[in-house]
Amino acid sequence: MKDEPVSEGNPLDFLFVTKSLKIGTAEFSFRELSVQESDACLDKSKRPDGSIDGRMNMRLLISKSSVEPKITLDVIAAMPNRIYIKFAEFVNELNSIDDAEEAETTEEGEAKNA
Repeated sequence: MKDEPVSEGNPLDFLFVTKSLKIGTAEFSFRELSVQESDACLDKSKRPDGSIDGRMNMRLLISKSSVEPKITLDVIAAMPNRIYIKFAEFVNELNSIDDAEEAETTEEGEAKNA
């Protein structure tokens, strides 16, 4: 079966979130990743023994998620650790479910089941 684009109006035609992070006077935009992109980063961060290098995985996620400016692994390696940590937290948050969204979905589900 050939992969085809999802048609308009299809409930599986998901919108990916893009958000900006301001550090000092610089602004950085990042986009939400697909499951496939996240999996590829995880696969690339595997050590020869099969364990995961968590720090490398996070660097790959940051790089893949960056939109403007595009952040490469070399740029990440040279940046101050405090900036790296801000990027890591931001990208993790961007790719996680919002607590408010989760609570809203749960409340809607409970209301439907009542």
